[in-house]
Amino acid sequence: MKYKSLNKRFKDQNQREVFAHFPYNGQAGETWETPFERLTHITKTEEWGFKRQEFISQYESQSFPILTNFLNYTFLRLQDEKKIMYSKEKDKACFNTGLQTPRGKDIFATFFRNKQAEERNQPDWTLYAFCDSYSEKLEPFHPLPDLAKYINDVNDLVFNTEYTIEPNLDHFLKHNEDRLPEVLQGNLRMAENVINGSIQSLKGLIQRNYKIAIPHWYDNKIQLLLPLVLTNDEGIADLALVVDRDDIRKIYRGKTILSMDMAYIDARLITKPADEWLNP
Repeated sequence: MKYKSLNKRFKDQNQREVFAHFPYNGQAGETWETPFERLTHITKTEEWGFKRQEFISQYESQSFPILTNFLNYTFLRLQDEKKIMYSKEKDKACFNTGLQTPRGKDIFATFFRNKQAEERNQPDWTLYAFCDSYSEKLEPFHPLPDLAKYINDVNDLVFNTEYTIEPNLDHFLKHNEDRLPEVLQGNLRMAENVINGSIQSLKGLIQRNYKIAIPHWYDNKIQLLLPLVLTNDEGIADLALVVDRDDIRKIYRGKTILSMDMAYIDARLITKPADEWLNP
């Protein structure tokens, strides 16, 4: 069975589409985020929430939106790669979260089978624990599960400054107008001019600092994220431009624009982005 998500993602989601239930004790003051909070206590220190007020407001009911999205999309990639491991008796499951402890040990998510899942319309699995590679909870799994793999060609990770950027602005602006700064919404001609101006400066910026182009994972391939500074005099990016390399025409096709929270979540699947500009 192919699952649509690791854990329940929205209120009315069919439980049979969900891989696992993440239990918590509501009577003891715990919430659905408690299992993920426990995970943050054993990982390397990282900011798992957003900093900008507009994104804090958007995720106001969540403390760890970056972490929960990271785990969900990591799980989906591992499912496609068939890297979720099962015990010999098929009553336990495990996958490599891609996270590490402060001492550099991989962290794994372990689960036990819910034997009454189908008759009760529940997920097939229940979270047992997040644990590092020293844990006895991993004894049923040999060898230990491997990491999700995203990179097949290292050239995907670096912007080729000999290529030009050709964005299909008319196409993606009409579909993503709501992602524009408010001052540009309702005036797509002005938005197009401002975005074109920002794009013209990108190649020079990348030539001076290759880290500006940030790889992200979407639609089963690596694309690059580039900063679009549209309204801020201090050079703070408003949006991320997604570009896809075309080696035949030697161009990067501008595919769409992403808000900073969307861009960070996609980029974090590959690695923690450097603080060059993607700081939601």
